[in-house]
Amino acid sequence: MKLHNNFRIWIALVVLALAILACGPVVVNTIPTDTPPVQPTPNSQNPAPGPVSVSRGDLIKATVQILMAYNVNGKLTPKYQGSGTIISSTGMILTNAHVASPASQGEPDIEPDALVIGIIDQEDKPPVFSYIAKVKAVDGFLDLAVIQITSTLDGTSVDPNSLNLPFVKLGNSDDLHVGDPIDVIGFPVIGGETITFTTGNVSGFTQEANLGDRAWIKTDAAISGGNSGGLGASAAGFIIGVPTKLGSGAGNSYVDCRIIADTNGDGVIDSKDTCVPAGEFLNALRSINLALPLIKAAQSGVAYVSPFGEAPTPPPSTQPPSNSETFGTITWYSADSNCKEQDPVSSYPSGPTAMAAAFSFSGMTDGEPWAEKWTVNGQVLYETQSKPETWGMGSEGNSYTCLFNNTSGMPDGNYHIELYGGQGLALLTQSDVVVGNGSGPVPNPPSNKGVISLSGQVVDGDSLNPLPGAEAYVLNPGISFDQWRTDQGAMTDVFTSAKADDQGNFTVPDKLALNVSYTVAFYAEGYKLKVYENQTFDSSTAVDLQLLIKMTK
Repeated sequence: MKLHNNFRIWIALVVLALAILACGPVVVNTIPTDTPPVQPTPNSQNPAPGPVSVSRGDLIKATVQILMAYNVNGKLTPKYQGSGTIISSTGMILTNAHVASPASQGEPDIEPDALVIGIIDQEDKPPVFSYIAKVKAVDGFLDLAVIQITSTLDGTSVDPNSLNLPFVKLGNSDDLHVGDPIDVIGFPVIGGETITFTTGNVSGFTQEANLGDRAWIKTDAAISGGNSGGLGASAAGFIIGVPTKLGSGAGNSYVDCRIIADTNGDGVIDSKDTCVPAGEFLNALRSINLALPLIKAAQSGVAYVSPFGEAPTPPPSTQPPSNSETFGTITWYSADSNCKEQDPVSSYPSGPTAMAAAFSFSGMTDGEPWAEKWTVNGQVLYETQSKPETWGMGSEGNSYTCLFNNTSGMPDGNYHIELYGGQGLALLTQSDVVVGNGSGPVPNPPSNKGVISLSGQVVDGDSLNPLPGAEAYVLNPGISFDQWRTDQGAMTDVFTSAKADDQGNFTVPDKLALNVSYTVAFYAEGYKLKVYENQTFDSSTAVDLQLLIKMTK
């Protein structure tokens, strides 16, 4: 798994028709939601043994990219990426635990809200992000996980038996010998957006307490961040290991890892970039035989419990917080569609696809929290204060964050950004910029005879069980749901919104005016969107209006 340090793209779920806006120092691939799921031709069902029993093209089509996505203000936001291997035509995928469930390795703060699966259609094209998968079995100690495709991107459930996806058959890592060839397939960050194939040999084996003499398969095949969880295949085309560990030389030290590529996308090759394997760099794959109990549990639906105990908790940062965090004055830049800085600007013309806010920093400590908040005309577009980022760019230097909308450009308005850092998330810098002619803050609708407080509970329509995390959106007066969808879910069309708590209860923060028509929409993952068009509240309406919203699948 690899954290990218440039910008973030929001996944806009079709069912919500949310805006495709992006922000933050994270680079991931654009995830189109209007493309039907890719279902490549399955590989041979009964490959004969031998060095060419399964074609390389089949192996490539059975390797997937996995994006760890987080629900931020009602939008799935991908932050990290890894790889995986389809091991059954029904969409069962083998990957690393640190890709599928960081909580299993003692990092619950970065446990993803969704795992987005990208399928290869053409080997020279980026993967098509088509499905959502859920964890079926995970072992943090082994750093292995089995996940299952359960729905399309819009939340529509899929019948696993209808997927008919290409897959790789399980091999036997005990049959390997030193010198045997190994193919490694995955999505390393340094490989760009398309799939990457590297080859090498079995360099040896590493034992581990309780796991035997072949806990790890050492190889000189190149493995970089993002390859984690991908495919390690034998010459016969069977999966024999999961690329997991970088630098498995003596004492797990790096044998030869050089900073030769701009892995964080800041335009400079320096110490902030991840080193790239070179020469006789040894990496390791987790032996496939150790994954068999997880696969069996996932296939049978039995809960898996690791016999090895919990994974070691990651060590805390060795560098204490500086308590002297500083962000410099923000300078605004134009940016291309990939959010690369171009020229400094004092304002933007109408319709820019991207806006970059550059700043210097000092006194920062890797591992401490930081956050950002973007607003337009007083309405929040994006914020990470509720789930802060983890700083990882060193103590001082220069960086930038980027907001963009490649689909229709940024709307005109007055934009404001705030950046926070340190253990207390202190406000370190802020700035304003105008797009187009700008506009004043979106006014609240006038109140004629009073205001209405709107709250309630969102539940499953059949069981009446609460639906935690369900979302309520009240659109600005005069905005219909169809118009909101046409505007790609622009938050400037939203008057107020709320997210349900663990019991499905919600309260919108802004009160509604009497005798004014609003459109109200409710969303819950896996359920049909519920929309109430042109709802008007008059003097007969209770001042504290409470609703019971029953959602159906």
